[in-house]
Amino acid sequence: MTQEDWSVRLGQRIAGEVRRFRRHRGMSAQQLSDRCAELGMPIARSVLANFESGRRPTLAIAELVVIAQALRVPPVALAFPVGFEEAVEVLPGQTASTFEAARWFTGEAPGHTGENWRYTDQDADDYEDTPFGIERFRRHDALVRALVSHQLRADEKLKRATKMSDGWPDAELRRALLDVAEEMEEMTYRGAGEVEDIRREMREDGLTPPPLPYYLNAYFREDIEKPEVSSSLRALLEQEDREKAAGTGGAEQAEGGE
Repeated sequence: MTQEDWSVRLGQRIAGEVRRFRRHRGMSAQQLSDRCAELGMPIARSVLANFESGRRPTLAIAELVVIAQALRVPPVALAFPVGFEEAVEVLPGQTASTFEAARWFTGEAPGHTGENWRYTDQDADDYEDTPFGIERFRRHDALVRALVSHQLRADEKLKRATKMSDGWPDAELRRALLDVAEEMEEMTYRGAGEVEDIRREMREDGLTPPPLPYYLNAYFREDIEKPEVSSSLRALLEQEDREKAAGTGGAEQAEGGE
């Protein structure tokens, strides 16, 4: 078994998935070719037909990316058909579950360097120590989403609490809502600390952290740049202000007339 043999088998697997998704989209080979051209990389119909039939054994990475976008699927779905095949030959002579191989390909899990795609302690250490960005960005995104959730829940409890009276049983429920809001606020600050830790790790490894949402500015020590308002949104806001002003003026005139 040679590396060339494996690359051909990999190409055949990708070709089968291109055909599967092309038919699923109801596209002809010519329509797929046209769509690739629209995306900025013309791929002749004959090239696509030859690849699907096996007369052309492989695709360039650039062709794989453009074809995947033309079919509106992620590139990993063409290389590792999760759910359609239980196992794949992930490397020459090494078989892995298709889902496990896809997770490695997308950076969700480390590669396996042991015999027969066996996971080793070194794999885990390398995965944690190597400064590639996708896993850290994924962790960062999950934490920021959690921050937003905590903040929204805190705001919701505070709004409900402000609408309640001082009498029983509202007062008791209001106290409970304020306690939950305070807990959510504390969780937001703790989560912000975790985000800052990841951002520091990114910078130490030469990575540029993603931007933070401006509405979380109060929870972070670093300055968060305020986003610019688009011209269309600014015009809409100005129109709303004018309408409110006109409505207020109309109401005042009506009161004066009375």
